[in-house]
Amino acid sequence: MKKFRKSALQFFLVFFLLFLIPGLRVSAKELSPMIVRDGDENTITITAEDGSTIGAVYIKWDDPVVPYQLRTDHDTIECGKDGFLHEFILLPENSQAVTILQPEMRLYKNEVRIFTDESVPDDVQIWLPPCERADIMLIPAHSDDEILFMGGVAPTYGAELGASVQVVYMTEFRSTYQDVREHEKLDGLWRDGVRNYPVCGNFRDVYCNDLADAKNKYDYQAAVDYLTDTIRRFKPQVVVTHDFNGEYGHGFHMLTANATAQALENAADDTYRTDTEVFLTYGIWDTPKTYIHLYGENRISMDLRIPLASMGGQTALEVAKEAYKKHASQQKYSFRVADDYEHSCAEFGLYRTNVGYDTGNSMLENIVLYGEQERLEREEQERAVREEQERLMMIPWMGLKERAR
Repeated sequence: MKKFRKSALQFFLVFFLLFLIPGLRVSAKELSPMIVRDGDENTITITAEDGSTIGAVYIKWDDPVVPYQLRTDHDTIECGKDGFLHEFILLPENSQAVTILQPEMRLYKNEVRIFTDESVPDDVQIWLPPCERADIMLIPAHSDDEILFMGGVAPTYGAELGASVQVVYMTEFRSTYQDVREHEKLDGLWRDGVRNYPVCGNFRDVYCNDLADAKNKYDYQAAVDYLTDTIRRFKPQVVVTHDFNGEYGHGFHMLTANATAQALENAADDTYRTDTEVFLTYGIWDTPKTYIHLYGENRISMDLRIPLASMGGQTALEVAKEAYKKHASQQKYSFRVADDYEHSCAEFGLYRTNVGYDTGNSMLENIVLYGEQERLEREEQERAVREEQERLMMIPWMGLKERAR
C-alpha cells in the first residue's frame, strides 16, 4: 500500500510539473546507461555507468508493443499494456538495476534513457492514453499530414486552450517497411503539443493519383466503417480532415475526406452497424462541427502567428514547422508548413454543423470543452448537495416552529 501511494503521488507530481507549471520544471539528471542482454533468458538489464540509482526509464520499441514486465530491486512492474511505442516508466522506488523481461520486441536504435527522478526533459514523451472523449479529432491520411495541413490546430486549441486532441491516422507504415515513420509520427505529434496517444488504421501507404484510383486500391467501405467506429468511440465535438481535392491531388487524401463525410452520417445513424462492439459500447454520435481543409464555404482563417504562452512564446506556425522537421525521412520532398500558399495549414471551411454557423474565426465557437462540461457538472452536483444539506438542517428548526404554534 505504501508503494502504491508513493507511485500515485509521483504520478501526480509528474503531471503537475509537466503540464501545470512548465516554467518551473527542473530536469532530472540523465544517466549514461549500461545495457546487458541475456539472449537465453530474453532479458535486457540496465544500470547507470556511474552506479547511480535509477528513478525513471524511457524506452523506444521498434516492434508493436505487447505487455511485458520490468523488474527492479524492489518489485516487478507490469508495462506495455497501453501499447505505447515510446514508453516512460516511473519507478516506485529508485533502483540500482532495471531488468526488462521482454517478449520478442526489439529496441529502436538501442534507445533506452534513464534518469535520477521524474523531472525529465521536454523531449521525453509521457503519453496519456487515447481520449475517452475528444474535443477535437484530427483525421490525417498519413503521418505528417496532420502537421503539413492541420499543424496549427493542436498547439492553438489543444496546448493553449486546453482542448483534448485525438489524432486518428488512416495509414500504417510497417507493412511497407517504413518503420521509422512510426517513430517520426510520435516525435512530430509531441512537438506539436499533442499528449493523447494516437490511433491508427490498418491501411497501407500506397500513392493514389485520384479518388477513383484510391477506391480501386483501397477498400472504401472499410475506410468508412473504421472512421464511423472511431467517431462513435471518441465522440468528437470537432472533426478536422483533408481537402476534398486532396490538397495537391493525392487520391488517398480525397478518399479520407470523402470517407470522413460519410462516416459522420453513419455514426449518427442508429440503424447502422448496430451489431458491432463499438456500437454496443459507445452508441451513436452526431458530431457537432466538422472542418474540411481548404473547403470553400463558411471559411475560417486561423491566425497561426500569435505567440502562445503554452509554447514558450512560440507561434503555432513556428511549432508546426519544428514538428514537421521531426519527420526526417520526408525532408527530401518539397512539402512545407506555411500559412501563405495554396495549401495553407490555416485555411478551413465549416462543412457540417448542428450547433450553428460561425460568426467569428474559431473552430471552438458554440462548443463547450468536455473539461469545462465536467467542471460545470461538478459545480451543479456540489450545489445540489449543499442545498440538500441546508434543507436537512432546517427540518428540526421547522419542527420546533410547528410545535410552538
